[in-house]
Amino acid sequence: MTDIKELVKKVSKKEPRKRNDHVLLIDSMNTFIRSFSIIKAMNPQGEHIGGLIGFLKSLGFMMRTIEPTRIICVFDGKGSSINRRNANPNYKANRDNMKVTNWGMFDSREEERASMSEQIRRLIDYLECLPVSLISMEKVEADDVISFIAQGLASTGKTCTIASSDKDFLQIVQPGVQVYAPIKKVTITHENVKDHITVSPVNYLLTKALTGDKSDNLQGVKGVGTKTLIKEYPELLGNKKVDPKVILEKAEEKIDEKKIFSRIIHDWDIVEQNINIMNLQQTRLDLNERNHIIEKLKEFPPPLSTGLFTYLMDKDKIETITKNTQGWLELFRPLTIN
Repeated sequence: MTDIKELVKKVSKKEPRKRNDHVLLIDSMNTFIRSFSIIKAMNPQGEHIGGLIGFLKSLGFMMRTIEPTRIICVFDGKGSSINRRNANPNYKANRDNMKVTNWGMFDSREEERASMSEQIRRLIDYLECLPVSLISMEKVEADDVISFIAQGLASTGKTCTIASSDKDFLQIVQPGVQVYAPIKKVTITHENVKDHITVSPVNYLLTKALTGDKSDNLQGVKGVGTKTLIKEYPELLGNKKVDPKVILEKAEEKIDEKKIFSRIIHDWDIVEQNINIMNLQQTRLDLNERNHIIEKLKEFPPPLSTGLFTYLMDKDKIETITKNTQGWLELFRPLTIN
């Protein structure tokens, strides 16, 4: 019979992990806005703080469940959408005048935006007390930074988990790159990704370019949905990347058979534009931006500043975390070991 002590040793013994072995990449605005829009929490001064506490609690939950060796919070930079809007002025235009909340907390979009800005500013104060890295670059979207880091680290044998409800990231799912979907609380890997998007990750970009993306206000080919598209182009289900030219050539050959083919030909300029805007498989970062990110990855995260974090919590009276601030902070202790 195997000695029970030997079994315990085998179970408890873990290989030492290095800083970038498993990086958790937080799509920070996505995480913040989701919390801001659904959590109605107020501070003693009667101010909304849902985005702030929701982000911190989500961060703690992911730290506990994913157990990364490093956390990088990536924020959109100032004017981050400008390049994609230059390609298509409709890109995310549906968000400009819409309120994020719908439960009467704010009288106007301007008032809501002011609260969001203040909560993000305060959130940065808290994050700077934790051993996490922060990245934000002017005129660069978080998606592009996250994609560059994830694919780069995966190519060296590391693992990256992207925390975001944005399905655009599913186009880069591969061995070493997985997506944690916070609403469903599931991790999407290269082994189960087809359960979530039907087509293979390498063909998800082309599929979305053809069908459009309502969340980003990008129109696709009129009247073309995923089921119809796959019926006519079953090769999108395969793991081999389909060249967009194949889609167009087949449509030209069968133009007289079904409306879908004539519509694809008519709207092909939209498809090409969408591929350019939606593409996360290839980086759009310039050399200076890429070098900046690479240098950030070489830096050690800041030390855990327990005292300052506790001071901020006591000052802001955020009861949902202050009840056990020390215990919550201890979750991040492993990130200080390199």
